[in-house]
Amino acid sequence: MSDWFTLATDMQREILRAQKAQLDAAQKLLDAGGQVNDLQQAGQKAAEANLKLWKQWAKLWGVK
Repeated sequence: MSDWFTLATDMQREILRAQKAQLDAAQKLLDAGGQVNDLQQAGQKAAEANLKLWKQWAKLWGVK
């Protein structure tokens, strides 16, 4: 059996590993959130371009 100090340091090491895993998972979520934001911005730009196209098309046919 190990002494209490060894057990305590092993337990602290495991706690640190778990915290690092939690931070890594949180960072992945933040990175994914950034990608979602980029996707939303691209969708917004596409929608604006589509609206502009339809307005030009309607103007071509004399629709106001």
